[in-house]
Amino acid sequence: MQTAIGKKYYDRPRFETLRALIRNCAEVYGDADAYRYHETPGGPDIVRSYRDLDRDIDILGTALIDLGLQGGHIVIVGANCYEWVIPHNAVVGGTGISVPLDRQLPAQEVIQLTGRGKAIAFIYNGPHHEIALATAAVNPDIRYFICMKPGIIDAGLQAEDPRFITWDEVMQNGRRLLATGDRRFLDAQIDPNGLCSLLFTSGTTAMSKGVMLSHHNVTSNVHAVVSTINIGKGQRTLSVLPLHHTFENTVGMYMMLAYGCCICFTDGLRYLAQNLKDWKIDIILGVPLLFENIYRQIEKNLEKSGKAKLVKTLRGVTRALRRGGIDVRRKLFHQILDAVGGNLNLCVSGAAPIDQDIISFFNDIGIDFFNGYGLTETSPVISACNYFVNVYGSVGNPLAFVEAAIDTDQPAPGAPGEILTRSDSVMLGYYDNPEATAEVMTADGWFRTGDIGYLDKKGCIHITGRAKSMIVLTNGKKVFPEEVEFLLGKLPGIRETIVWGDMSSRDGVDICAKFVINPDDLPEDAGKEPVQITAWLETQVREINRQMPPYKAVKYFILANQDLIKTTTLKVRRPLEQERIAQRLAEQGLTMKTAHGRLID
Repeated sequence: MQTAIGKKYYDRPRFETLRALIRNCAEVYGDADAYRYHETPGGPDIVRSYRDLDRDIDILGTALIDLGLQGGHIVIVGANCYEWVIPHNAVVGGTGISVPLDRQLPAQEVIQLTGRGKAIAFIYNGPHHEIALATAAVNPDIRYFICMKPGIIDAGLQAEDPRFITWDEVMQNGRRLLATGDRRFLDAQIDPNGLCSLLFTSGTTAMSKGVMLSHHNVTSNVHAVVSTINIGKGQRTLSVLPLHHTFENTVGMYMMLAYGCCICFTDGLRYLAQNLKDWKIDIILGVPLLFENIYRQIEKNLEKSGKAKLVKTLRGVTRALRRGGIDVRRKLFHQILDAVGGNLNLCVSGAAPIDQDIISFFNDIGIDFFNGYGLTETSPVISACNYFVNVYGSVGNPLAFVEAAIDTDQPAPGAPGEILTRSDSVMLGYYDNPEATAEVMTADGWFRTGDIGYLDKKGCIHITGRAKSMIVLTNGKKVFPEEVEFLLGKLPGIRETIVWGDMSSRDGVDICAKFVINPDDLPEDAGKEPVQITAWLETQVREINRQMPPYKAVKYFILANQDLIKTTTLKVRRPLEQERIAQRLAEQGLTMKTAHGRLID
């Protein structure tokens, strides 16, 4: 087994509980901006300080304990907003266990996960009112339904079902109790090693696992990140990813608060460019698709202005100057930087592979771009590139205090195997599922990630694919679809792609692909008619096949306009997408062989 352990670059304080972290932030940063957002897109800025944040958590936590919810599991569901942050922290900060749910789940899945999570309270945002009503109709164990937004719960509903109470009612009661000296929440004892958050992994309700995280898990991960990467106090970060996801929860919320940053909630992806400019955003955490879209828009603008070749030349110049210790990137490319707000200086990407050309471009123009890696089960970050080691194509060294390993008997760097990790950030286990926990945890504390990869000579992790998505051919050779998708996804006009193994009539396995086309981005020589586009794609796929061993070659492909089925963090849900493809083919009486080159939706 090959192993690597992260290096500490910065001395940072460590907190045993998330409540201690928030309270320290309030003491250190006081009236500095903690959150900035709009109630409606383009509306006036609403600002909450670190002191406001701490006080609002105390108010709600006191009220929740007064409702008899201490020690209970509490569902929180809704879009990113300040009101989401308050209940999550009030729950983990002394009330009970937070159960954050994906806001895009359909009603039936919310109902089932609420039951599986053994929730006794349900806190939700306005758009989830109908789901709250549906949950109330079938779940008598929920003692209270609290809506974050005013004007949703009316007197008629409260008379019909007294379990529904408004945010204002709850907060007013909390203020009253604190004013009279109620210290039940303020003095609540928190077990750092006890369950504080129950997070369900993406997948169907039956398949999703409940990941149990403790305060110690999450605060250890925050400490590992801040000991590896430095961010200055007062910088503004744009919150784009959903807060129920551990990357945004641990890094986008707790880590940024620990640095003393101001977190700005985006008005939505369509307002991204405006938010970057209006708030002068310094930092974005996101997934590859977000950065790919920004990159493509910049490329389009450069082509239209006729400056693409000049920028390419100047990028080479700035790289040479930097090797000599001279950095003029932000001066030389200030027009490009102004288009993304003028202040953007750091981007961190996770959740999926990203094209090295994009990383190189951002770094060349003066925006440090780091790729990272983690899972919900590891709270979540395992590794990340940083200011000292930034190997393009890798997901960096393990974080400070984090161990990583490759399960291989080959001693030389580059040998592939399953990626394992061991640290204080590794979960407590899967909720009510000791069998599944035993499958991923070794006797000596290593967590099996299910990802395949290797370590390079610098100790950086390179991911080649998921063990579960691996295609095993009849001759025993293995193909990781992620590797093939990465090459196919670089084709212009291809919005996204999925690769899988299809059983052929001769009992073999054919490597197949589905392309989601963006016609506006296709090159001129691709043509406009479906027959022309298919012919162009066949040429491109043949060329890509030449870059790979023959057994990895794509044999058949189909076209689509409809986006692939994805999670809220934009990961493709492979089983569901493959089911949809099979259904479309069956409806049209086609096989992959007879459907080759056709548009199927």
